[in-house]
Amino acid sequence: MDLSTIGVKFGWAVEETAGTKPKSFTWVKRCSKIAGINVTKDKIDVTCFEDKIKQYIAGVGDTGGDWNLNFNGSSDFVTAWNALLAAAEAGKEEKKATWADIYIPGFGSYFVKFEPGEIPMPDLEPGNKLDLQISNIINEYMGFGEAIEPVAA
Repeated sequence: MDLSTIGVKFGWAVEETAGTKPKSFTWVKRCSKIAGINVTKDKIDVTCFEDKIKQYIAGVGDTGGDWNLNFNGSSDFVTAWNALLAAAEAGKEEKKATWADIYIPGFGSYFVKFEPGEIPMPDLEPGNKLDLQISNIINEYMGFGEAIEPVAA
């Protein structure tokens, strides 16, 4: 059966032990959009004189480094995101990475080591929801894995 995005959760955690994936994640509620991450590989030209057609091999993968998350604006969101920012900064001082868990019910989780961005001033228009797009930096795309459902703080 095909799945929907109903029930998707964004969660975060700072490593307890540097270099080890966290076992549990804190859910940040009211996430409305999670940008996809596409890893593209450089192509390395390995053509030699005897080749009649250029030949290539795959090089280093690149995520592009930017990763946007959208949340509905509220004072609860600001409190939750500021807790994430404080924990990420404290973890960074201890050489511990901050991880994101994109949990998809019935499917699994995607994991990303990232540096969370600050809450921006959003575009504002009459009659619209307050949409906060947070621009984050991908440190390392860890990929798909066994589902870990984030829980409320």
